[in-house]
Amino acid sequence: MNLWEQLIASFSKFIEFFYQVTIFFGIPSYGLAIILITIVIKMALYPLTVKQMRSIRVMSEIAPKHKALQEKYKKDPQKAQEAVVALYREHGVNPLGGCLPMLVQLPILIAFYRSLMSFTFTDVEHAGFLWVANIAYPDNQFPFILPIVAGVSTFIQMKVSTPPSSGNSQSEQTQKMMAIIMPIMIAWMAYSFAAGLALYWVVFNVVGTLQQLYINRKTEREKGVRAA
Repeated sequence: MNLWEQLIASFSKFIEFFYQVTIFFGIPSYGLAIILITIVIKMALYPLTVKQMRSIRVMSEIAPKHKALQEKYKKDPQKAQEAVVALYREHGVNPLGGCLPMLVQLPILIAFYRSLMSFTFTDVEHAGFLWVANIAYPDNQFPFILPIVAGVSTFIQMKVSTPPSSGNSQSEQTQKMMAIIMPIMIAWMAYSFAAGLALYWVVFNVVGTLQQLYINRKTEREKGVRAA
């Protein structure tokens, strides 16, 4: 068994483990098991989320300096690159830092999907959740509810994660475009794939939004303390 197959098998074990937890509390449900798994994953990724937000905010704050350096050394690309690297080092930021959580989430999402596709339910009667007959398949009863919620929750999380305007019009346009494209893409995935995956994404977004609001509030308090 290769590493990828082990990851998929691990998710199947996680689903079954948390299903057993719901049995222990007298509310057996694979849907609740997925919600519990999602919360645990999101909490485990919290340190990366903090680093991501810090990286995004610092990059936004130093964007004018970045632009000024590029303008200053526009005739010497190598010198411009060295100056920008020094700027990043001075502020302790990695330009790729904001991408790390997404790179971690992607294999988790795919492994979760693969494990749901091949999962053997101990009790198939508990594979339903709310109106969804079986979380291993797309919802056929109300097929647009989860996709809409997934898309809207994605938009909201992106909104609260976007730092204040830095005056970089190109960056702002890119952010606005992604704020439209990503929710639509996620909604389409939630419509096409297993309902359990859509449930995972909705809970992931909700928990992520709450974490982000907390981080934003904490950042503003720290700014206030430094200003004082």
